[in-house]
Amino acid sequence: MTPERGISGASMLGSRGGRTEGGAGGSLPSCQCASRGRHNRPPGWRGAEGESPPPTWLYLTVWMAAVLVYLNGLTGDFVHDDVSAIKTNPDVLGTNPVSHVFLNDYWGKPMSDPSSHKSYRPLTILTFRWTHSMLGLRPLGFHLVNVLLHSCVCLLLTRLLLSLLHLPQGTVLSAGLIFATHPVHTEAVTGLVGRADVLACLCFLATLLSYHRAIERDREEPANDTNSEDETGIGPEVACEGRRTAAPSESCQTCTISPFGAPRRGEGMGVGKECVGEDRGEEEGRGWAGWAWLRGAGVLAGVGTLCKEHCLTVLAVCAAWDIILHRKHVWRLLLRRPATKGLKPLVRRLFSLAIMGSGLLAVRLWLQRGSPPVFSDQDNPASFTPSLLTRTLTLWYLPAMNAWLLLCPFTLSHDWQMGSIPLITSPVDPRNLASLSLYIAILLLLRAGCLTKGSEGCGVLLGLALLILPFLPATNLFFTVGFVVAERVLYIPSLGYAILVSVGLSRMGRLRAPGLLLLLLVFSCRTLHRNTDWHSRQSLFLAGLRTLPHNAKMHYNYANLQRDLGNTDLATHHYQEAIRLWPGHSSAHNNLGTLLSDPAQAEAHFRLALQAHPRHAHAYYNLANLRKKQGRLGEAVALLEESLRHDATNRDAVSALAVLYGDDGRMTDAENLHLTLLAARPADPIVHNNYATFLHKVGRREAALVHYEAALSLDPSHPVALANTAALMTSLHHNTQAERLYKRALEVSWEAEVGESLGRLYLNTGRLEDAEAAFTRVLSLHPHRLSSTVCLARVRLQQRSYSESEELLQEVLAQDPSHPEALLHLSLLYTLTNHTHTALTLAHRAAHNCSTPPTLCARLHTHYGDLLNDRHNTEGAAQSYQLAVELEPTLTHAHVNLGALYHTMGDYGRAWRHYLTAHGQEPANTLLLENMEKLRRVQHLHLQPPEPPPLPPRCLHLASPAHHP
Repeated sequence: MTPERGISGASMLGSRGGRTEGGAGGSLPSCQCASRGRHNRPPGWRGAEGESPPPTWLYLTVWMAAVLVYLNGLTGDFVHDDVSAIKTNPDVLGTNPVSHVFLNDYWGKPMSDPSSHKSYRPLTILTFRWTHSMLGLRPLGFHLVNVLLHSCVCLLLTRLLLSLLHLPQGTVLSAGLIFATHPVHTEAVTGLVGRADVLACLCFLATLLSYHRAIERDREEPANDTNSEDETGIGPEVACEGRRTAAPSESCQTCTISPFGAPRRGEGMGVGKECVGEDRGEEEGRGWAGWAWLRGAGVLAGVGTLCKEHCLTVLAVCAAWDIILHRKHVWRLLLRRPATKGLKPLVRRLFSLAIMGSGLLAVRLWLQRGSPPVFSDQDNPASFTPSLLTRTLTLWYLPAMNAWLLLCPFTLSHDWQMGSIPLITSPVDPRNLASLSLYIAILLLLRAGCLTKGSEGCGVLLGLALLILPFLPATNLFFTVGFVVAERVLYIPSLGYAILVSVGLSRMGRLRAPGLLLLLLVFSCRTLHRNTDWHSRQSLFLAGLRTLPHNAKMHYNYANLQRDLGNTDLATHHYQEAIRLWPGHSSAHNNLGTLLSDPAQAEAHFRLALQAHPRHAHAYYNLANLRKKQGRLGEAVALLEESLRHDATNRDAVSALAVLYGDDGRMTDAENLHLTLLAARPADPIVHNNYATFLHKVGRREAALVHYEAALSLDPSHPVALANTAALMTSLHHNTQAERLYKRALEVSWEAEVGESLGRLYLNTGRLEDAEAAFTRVLSLHPHRLSSTVCLARVRLQQRSYSESEELLQEVLAQDPSHPEALLHLSLLYTLTNHTHTALTLAHRAAHNCSTPPTLCARLHTHYGDLLNDRHNTEGAAQSYQLAVELEPTLTHAHVNLGALYHTMGDYGRAWRHYLTAHGQEPANTLLLENMEKLRRVQHLHLQPPEPPPLPPRCLHLASPAHHP
C-alpha cells in the first residue's frame, strides 16, 4: 500500500538539523533510523549529547511556587466542613474500625443510611486517618499534607506536559506556575476536606500518563506498516513522548524505526526493499506491555474514584487524547476512506476504556444502595425551580460563572448555595450574553486547535478536554448535584485552563514574560490573602458575608458561630436575616427557636421549620424539650418518638426519651433505647457515655463504669466522658482517680463546670487551699457564675471566715433571691454564729421553695429538720426528715436523725429500719453504730429485770462543718 505523503521522521530530521548515526566511519547506511533521544527536539529544549537530562530546575521552580503560596495557610484551624469530615468523624479519629471506612460516606454516615450524602471516598478518609495517627488531631499536620499533595500534582502536571505535548520549557513552566498559584485552589488546598480533589487530581494525571504509555506501546510497530504516519502532523516527539526503538543488532541488515519516522519510499533504501521490524516475540512483548499500561490506567482511575467520584471522567479525557492523536484516522473513517492499520488499536483502546468506565460506574451506583442522595432547593435552587425556562437558562449560565472564577478569581466564597446566584427567569437577562460568549469561545478554541499544527494545536485540544470533561458531572446535565458553585470542583478543570493560558502567552512575543509575571503576581497575592480567610471559622464566615451578603447560608453559618461563642443577640440577628433572605430556611427557624426566651415565639419557629421540612428531626426534638418544660410530658414523649422515626441515631433524642421513660417507670423501655442505639453505633464514645450516665443514675455503678471506660478507650480525650467518670469515681470514694480524671478533662478542654467539680472534690475531702484555688480560677474566667461563688463561700465557712462567707452568699442572693444552695449555706452560717432565728427563717424559705434538684432539696429539708429538732419541735423535725428521705432515699444523715427521733419516741421498729438503711450507706458511721447499740440494749431491757436506762440516742447535725458534705 502506498503511504500518504506526510511529514515523516526523516524529513523532520533534515529540516530540524537533527543528527542520525551512521555505520563505521560515520557513513550513512542504506536506510536512516531515528536514534534514541537525539532528533527532533522542540524549540526551547537544550539537549546535550545523547538523551537530555530531566529539567530539574523546571520541576523545582514549579514545586517551590506551589509550596510558597500556601505557607501562610498552614496555621489555619479546622473550619466549616473540616469539623464534620475530620474533627468529629469517628472513621478519622480511629474510634471506628478500619472496615467502617469502606462502609461509610465521607462524613462518617453509613452508605445504607437514607440521609447519607452518598459521597464515597474511603481512600481520602484513610489518608486523614493516617495523618491523625501520625501527627495527631492538630490542623498543622493536615494542612502540611495537603500542601505537599498539591505540590506533587504540580510536578505531575509538568511531567505530563513534557511527556504528552513536548511543549517548550517556557510554556510548560508557565502552565505549572499558573496552576500552582491559582487562587481558586485555596478551597481544595487550604480547606482540608479539599484533599479529596487533590488526591483525585493526582490519580487523574497518573492515569493519563499511564494511558499515554499504552498508546506509545501500540504505536511501536514494525516499519513495514505502510500506512503509518504522524496523524498530528507535528512529528513523533511533539505528538507524544514516543518510544524510540533501539538500534538493530549487528546481525540485522535492516533497521528498526519509530512508526512516526518511517522512511519514504525510495529514501535510503532500494525500491521494493522493506525495512524489516522486530521479530514476533518482540511484537508480543510490546502488545503485553501496552495492555499492562492500559490496565494500569484503569486501576489508577479506580483508585482516583475512591478518592473522589469525578475522577472517573479521566477515562473520557483519555479517550479524547487518543482521538486527538489519531484524528486523521477518525477523519478517514468519517470520510469513508479506506481504514488505516492504526485504527484497530485505537478502537481496541476506546472499547477498553468504555468497559472500564462502565464497570467503575456500575460499582459506584451500586454503592448508593438504591437510594440517591437527597438534595433540596436550598442546595441547588436552579434544579428545583418549576419553570423549565428558568431552569435551562440558569443551568446554562452556571458554567460561565465557573469560567469567570478561573479567569478572574476575586469573588471567592466557601459556599454558593441558596440565593448566591439569582435565577435567570428571562431570555433578555444580560447574563445570557455571558453564557453565549462562553460557548462561542469554546467552539473557536476547538476550531483553532484542529487547524493549528504542532504541539500548540494538541495543547489547545488537550486543554479543552481537561477543562470541559471533568466539569461535566457538576453541570446537572446527567444528575442533580448538591451545590450551585463549588470552587474545589474546579481543581481538575483548572489544569486545562492553565494549559490554554500558557499556550496563549507563548504567542504574545515580547509581552509574554511581563504578562506572565503580572499574572503570577496577582494570583499569588490573591492566594496568600485568601489563605487568611481560612484561618478560623470567624474569618471564613466574615469573608463569606463580605463576598455574598445576600446569601442566607452565610448569615446562618455566622449565626451558628455566634451562638457557639455565646453572643446570643448577634446570633439571633443573623438567623433572622437568613430567614428574611430565605423564608423556608428550616434550620435557621429551628436554631432561632432555641435562642428565644418566649415559648410561644420559639414554638412558632419550630413549627415553621417542620412546615418547610416535615422530616426535620431536630425540630421535633426541640419542640419536645419545650413541651417538657411546660410539663406536657405526654406530648414530649410523642414528639421525641417522632424525632427518632426520622433519625433513629439522634443521640440527644434517645437520651431525652430514655429519661422520660425512666421517670414514668418504664425502665426497660428506657434501657432498650440506649441498647438499640449502642447496637447501631457500637464505636461511638458519646453513645457509651450516655448509656453509662443512664446506668449511673439508676444506681448500677459497676455497669456504668464499664461503659465509661469503653467510651474513654474509644476516645481517651473525650471531655464529657472524663468528667462523668470522675463524678462516678467520686461517688465510689476513689478520690485520687477522680482528681486525675478531672485534670485530664480540663487539659482537653477547660470548662467551668469541670473546674468547679474538681473544686468540690477538694472541698469535700478537706483540701481547702486547693478548693479555694480551683474556685478562684473559675470565677476569674466566669465572674458571674453563682454556683462557684457559693462554693467559695463554703470554703470561707469551713475556714471560719464567716464575714467573707456571708458577703459572698449575700452577693449571690442579691442576684438570685431564691437560690437554694446559697440560702442553705447562709442558714448554716447563721446557725454557727448563733443567729438561730434567722437561720430557721432562711431554712424554712429554702426548703419550701425548692423543687429541683431532688438531692439538694433533700439536704434543705434535712437542715430544716435539724433546726426544728434543736428547738425541740420533734413532730416538725420528723416531717422534714421524712420529706428528705422520700426525695433522696440514700441520704444517710436524714435516716440517722429520723431513726433517732423514732427511737426517742419509742417506735423501735421504725427506728431500726432507718438505722439499717443508714448502715447500708455508711457502715462505719460511729454515731450510727452507737445509736444501734443503744437500741439493742433498750430492746434487751424489755426482756430482763430493770436496770438503769441507757443514754438517749444522739442526732447528726448538718450545721457542724466536720459533717458538712
